[in-house]
Amino acid sequence: MIHGLLDLIMCKVGAKMHKDYKLEEEPADPRFFTLRGVSILMHGKKVGSIGILHPEVMGNFELKYPVSCLELDFEPLFAHFQQAK
Repeated sequence: MIHGLLDLIMCKVGAKMHKDYKLEEEPADPRFFTLRGVSILMHGKKVGSIGILHPEVMGNFELKYPVSCLELDFEPLFAHFQQAK
């Protein structure tokens, strides 16, 4: 579901998967379950992360149910949008 949100945002700024952005495994990010977090790269630069929170992180915030999260730096996305016009 969260991946669909990412796809919608990227579509709205005119970015195409595998051409303008891609997802790359990020196994060392302690926020996410092992092999459940990825970096979002746009034109080779990291612009965000997406993944399923690690149970320890969920416990620190007293979250009871599994949580997927998306983090984006909007400046590169807006810059892409301006160039795509």
